[in-house]
Amino acid sequence: MRADPGRESPRRIVREVDGSETVVFDYGPERSAAILAVHGFRGTHYGLDPLARALAAKGFRVLVPDLPGCGESAPLRGRHDAAGYGDWLDALARGIGGPAVLLGHSFGSVIAAAAIARGAECRGTVLVNPILSQPLDGPRRIATAAARGYYRLAALLPERIGTMLLASRAVASLTGGMLASVRSPGLRRWIGAEHRRQAGTFHDRAVVLETFAAASGSTVPMFADGIDVPTLLLCGERDPLHPRPSAGIPSPGIPSPDDDAQALRVIPRRGHLLPYEAPGLLAECIGDWIRERLAG
Repeated sequence: MRADPGRESPRRIVREVDGSETVVFDYGPERSAAILAVHGFRGTHYGLDPLARALAAKGFRVLVPDLPGCGESAPLRGRHDAAGYGDWLDALARGIGGPAVLLGHSFGSVIAAAAIARGAECRGTVLVNPILSQPLDGPRRIATAAARGYYRLAALLPERIGTMLLASRAVASLTGGMLASVRSPGLRRWIGAEHRRQAGTFHDRAVVLETFAAASGSTVPMFADGIDVPTLLLCGERDPLHPRPSAGIPSPGIPSPDDDAQALRVIPRRGHLLPYEAPGLLAECIGDWIRERLAG
């Protein structure tokens, strides 16, 4: 009996990218056109695992690297900012022969946009919970102040203590609870457990602080002029980091080469963690869009 690709363990691939070792987790049939998917800030490939499995079950190949300095991947040789990550993703995409689609979640959407602006080869891009405005300039002033204070304190403390603070499982669990909008107690507990599991999976404090500066100060529209491929935006109706996008303007600042270049889908009653909150629905949306928009 043929194994269900959505249930198999991903294949582990090690690539040297610009002098740093990147570990990529490979889901689904190897001969299918690849979706290269990038997770967000403070995560690892586990943050996209449910979505990758759902897409693999539909016959897609999904490659999910741990970002440099996260999980099993080594840090970049340069700075961990949007430009550095964009160059890394461009090089990785070229190294695997150019994926059909670049996918980015949260800060990963910025990295995908930066890579495309630098010439990364792909036929289209999917931006999940895209960062369309400054994440820390939103309406939640108390949460914003707390986030800035948390990372400022981690930077000021002695390195060992600051690193312990950044690796706090309690803080990670709290963050997961704030970003998700599902009401199911079981799903919320699982999301919290996933955030606790990934809390300390970073190389060192410097990587986290550099990436926080990038994640809190970079947006997809900053790279809008270089995005010239069909784009699908998948947003959560209750995303606490960003207001619901206007249906008439899917992605402010991103030019459309033609009227059909952009598509927007707002997922009802869901928040900023769509790959955890609605992986099956996302996989359906992405699969339909790829077949309809990128076929041929």
